Amino acid sequence: MRKTYLHIICLCSLVLFNFSCKDIVTVQKLDLYDEKLAVDTNSINGFNATTIFGDDYDKSVWVSPEVECVQMRSEKTNVYSGNGALKVTWNKIAGGCKWIGIGFGWNNWMAKDMLDITQIAAVEMQVKAVKGSFKNLPVAFAFEDYSGVQAYYGFRYELAAGEFNDKTWTAVTIPLSKFELDTKDFNLEKVKQFVIQLEGDGDIYLDNIRFITLK
Repeated sequence: MRKTYLHIICLCSLVLFNFSCKDIVTVQKLDLYDEKLAVDTNSINGFNATTIFGDDYDKSVWVSPEVECVQMRSEKTNVYSGNGALKVTWNKIAGGCKWIGIGFGWNNWMAKDMLDITQIAAVEMQVKAVKGSFKNLPVAFAFEDYSGVQAYYGFRYELAAGEFNDKTWTAVTIPLSKFELDTKDFNLEKVKQFVIQLEGDGDIYLDNIRFITLK
């Protein structure tokens, strides 16, 4: 009789345990599903690191150390979106610098895999003149991988949505195909940073640098 009681107690415990496990597994599946939806919201063909610069001037943003040629600071008044932008002022010739630029090791300097977006995406940024207006933006854009290989593309007027001025923001859009990343010795699976090489002189606000899907 005692053995029978023991068998009944064990059987009840096993049934209760199975019900508890089923409830736990169901909750975990819902949590994981909800989290996946949140991550994929702004992705492009599975690429999630779509924001190169949003609001924060943090450790992933750098500027050449030659202060006589270039200065960059966080801007809180003239912003395109969010709470912050960048103000970049440079004069390469007057300062006598060989090379100056700014860079973005976005996504906390982690290696980014851009292999599946080079033909369907572009880098877009918003630019505003600090004073006056101009048509030419004397810069070149580049991506660099973690082996040190760089791929550049210089600014062309057709990349801009219009003239640059101190009243409105102007979008600059560079299709990734312009960099010819697929034909160079460039590791698209280990992209390090996005670089803007500065030439001549300029004084601009810069904001909302991100990847977009080409229309």
